[in-house]
Amino acid sequence: MRAIIVILICVIPLITRSQNSITIQGRMNKLNDSTKVYLQYPDTSGLIFSAIDSALIINGQFSFVLKNKVPEKVFLTIRRKSITSPPADDSDQLPLYLVFSNSSISVVSNTNHIKDATVIGSKTNGDYTAYNNLLKPHEKESQALLAKFKARGPNAIKDTLFMKELISQRDLQNKNNLDLAIRFMRRNNNSYFALEILQSCFLQGLINHDIAESEFNKFPIELRTTNLGKQVSKAIINSKIEPR
Repeated sequence: MRAIIVILICVIPLITRSQNSITIQGRMNKLNDSTKVYLQYPDTSGLIFSAIDSALIINGQFSFVLKNKVPEKVFLTIRRKSITSPPADDSDQLPLYLVFSNSSISVVSNTNHIKDATVIGSKTNGDYTAYNNLLKPHEKESQALLAKFKARGPNAIKDTLFMKELISQRDLQNKNNLDLAIRFMRRNNNSYFALEILQSCFLQGLINHDIAESEFNKFPIELRTTNLGKQVSKAIINSKIEPR
């Protein structure tokens, strides 16, 4: 069955966009020492991230100091696989939003997973968490639907009535997910994370370029001129030249 769409793609004070130096202080309260935390930077597209540095957890703590050309967003990853594994294979991963953040960011996890960490010093991460909390009921519905499909067994796809009902439920869930994303975006259009939601919806083909352009123009200039904003603008312009 085709994967159910869950948009996992926040309100930030627009202070200064660029930082010359940012310190990330991390604490993992339930993870063994000598575990490595990897810092992943984006490529020029802003969509693909790769590890450029790592830090050992010592006495439950780790740190990174980022200097010069600090990106708008990085990932902190604890890899249970090899360093060559693509980022998409990593389930224990935390997006860290550095744009409009404080010069010092604290990352604290009370589990052995960095994805569960609380981030202090980045309002955008707070928005990311708030949005994902709104998504949790939707995710439970999606998981229940997938479980229903699996429970039917290997011949489920041959049962046309069953599949018709399942697809109808899936489409409704997808619509509800998109409605949530758009509602959050429109209520928080001074948010970098909301701009990320717009990008995700547009690149997935969930909204057309007319809607994307209309929503994009509601964001303040400080956001539209970020690297993310420039990428969204370019994608909208290109879609007009080469319609989907």
